[in-house]
Amino acid sequence: MNRVKKILGAAGRAILSFLKYKKHLYFPPLFFLILAGVVIGAAVFIYSKFIEEEYTPVEMEFEKDSYDFTGQTIVLDPGHGGKDPGATSVSDINEAQIVYNIADKLRNRLEESGAEVILTREEGQFVSLDDRKKEGDLFISLHSDAMDDPSITGFTTYYAYPNQKEFAASLNASLDEYSFFHNRGNREYGYQVIWQLDYPAALIELGYLSNRFDDHTITEAAYQDRMTEAILRGIDNYLN
Repeated sequence: MNRVKKILGAAGRAILSFLKYKKHLYFPPLFFLILAGVVIGAAVFIYSKFIEEEYTPVEMEFEKDSYDFTGQTIVLDPGHGGKDPGATSVSDINEAQIVYNIADKLRNRLEESGAEVILTREEGQFVSLDDRKKEGDLFISLHSDAMDDPSITGFTTYYAYPNQKEFAASLNASLDEYSFFHNRGNREYGYQVIWQLDYPAALIELGYLSNRFDDHTITEAAYQDRMTEAILRGIDNYLN
């Protein structure tokens, strides 16, 4: 035990001697380490403050219109679901849940407007692409994408055939009026859920969950209400 005490005592004296007489060896790197810590801390604070201010919820008040869709059968296809969560958002809310929330809001508003509504899946349910083929008058597939590049933002509407183009364009125009995102256009692409249909159908990419602004906005219930209204307006403009 005495030997251990002697060793510890000698080590302590050596450390104190080093700290006292060798300041020129450890002061410069210590100074730069402290300075680096201060700079990093300041950068984190400024970045956090910037993000907080940039993504403060945007005022989303808008006037809800009433519609009459009596006699229309409208198929709503919330993308993914169940074992297929789709894209994961920055805030950890997956695509399947986001688009289901919007589809459910749409279903309620459409039924209030007299339409018959068919959902291709319910919450948490997985349905194959083949089984999403349903007969109706109009078909809308809802998605929210993600990319490796987090700077990519915006919404896009897609159609597969010429007889679907006008409907997709009407949805695109109304989304352009209501959305806070960049309009990436109305494009032709053969996604299976619309390719396998022979009546007016469109697939909507509502935003990019890999983009902080898109993600922060599209996960807000108020913005989902706004997208619901945009789609209702697009349907109404197309039918009338």
